[in-house]
Order: sequence, then C-alpha cells, then structure tokens
Amino acid sequence: MRVVTLAYVIALGAGLGFASAQYAIAGRPLFGMAQIGPWTSWPRSGSKDIDPYMRAYLVRGVHLPLGAGEGLELIADRDASGQLLDGRCRYLITGTTPTTRGWTIGVTDLDGRAFRLPLERSGFSDAEIVRDERGDLRIAAAAGPEAGNWLPLPTNGRFQLRLRLYDTPISSHANEMRPETLPRIGRADCR
Repeated sequence: MRVVTLAYVIALGAGLGFASAQYAIAGRPLFGMAQIGPWTSWPRSGSKDIDPYMRAYLVRGVHLPLGAGEGLELIADRDASGQLLDGRCRYLITGTTPTTRGWTIGVTDLDGRAFRLPLERSGFSDAEIVRDERGDLRIAAAAGPEAGNWLPLPTNGRFQLRLRLYDTPISSHANEMRPETLPRIGRADCR
C-alpha cells in the first residue's frame, strides 16, 4: 500500500512539475513586461539581466530579441479601445514614433511569424512610409487595398502588430513611456 501511495505522489509531483514548467515558458512571461497602451514590451529581454522565464522562452527558439543597446520591440494584439485585433476589420495606425534611428512595423500571427500576404508585404520601415505635412505617420491596415500607406492584413482571424525601434534611447526606460508617444491603433470598421 505504501509503494502505491509513494508512486502516486511521485507521479503527481512530476506531472505538476512538467505542467507548470510548460506553462511558464509556453508564452511570453508576465515578469519584466511593460504595458504602454495597447503596446507591450519586454525591455530587458536582450540585456544581461534577463529574467529566467524570458530566458527559457527565448531558448525555445521562438524569437531573437534586440540587444539592450540595439533597440526595443513593442507588440500589440489589441487596438486603442482594448478590442482584439481581427483581420475582418480595418485599422488606422496614426501618430508618431519615439526618437529612434529607424523603425519597422509589421503584421505577424500570434506566434510572431509573418503572414504570406498580397504583394509579399507584411510591414513598413521608416524609409518607405509617406508622412503627412506635420510629419506624423498614417497607415491603413486592412485585408483589402487602401490608398496611401497600406499594410495588408490576413482576411480573417487574429494577428499582432510588431513595432521595432532601432537605436533608441527609450529602451532603458520603457516602463516610463506614455501611450501618446507611440502610434495609436484605431479601429475604423469591420465587415
């Protein structure tokens, strides 16, 4: 009877240990996360003082983080009103970017992989964008073609926007940023 009880306890402990380890590294950890409006970042993910959960997540080979002096990646899976981003809707990405040497914005699936979209375009860089007369950016993100800066979206389903800021001074103090310093993601309409 003792052997069966001991075997049960060992099996239960191993199962709970494996399940909790899988849960801890299955997605990006909550530790070290900075939330700035709809944008989320992990500013220490490329630094020497990275937390062990983010290190385990990165070891899985999912993403390659920017180094602490290289820049900052921000990810949005919701619009400015807090609704999940959906390929059946049109979005306007407007505003400015923080001081940076360069930036890119792209569309990915929820695992961070680029979609195969029309025109083989899944993002913009600061060199490709056409700005308005004040220097602000205005990008129309939709499944169908749009005038101006058009960022194609998948025809349906969820997606993420990824903004990468290169050689920016804000990477060391991302927790102190305000939402108005980043592009706003506004939902225009849905079909």
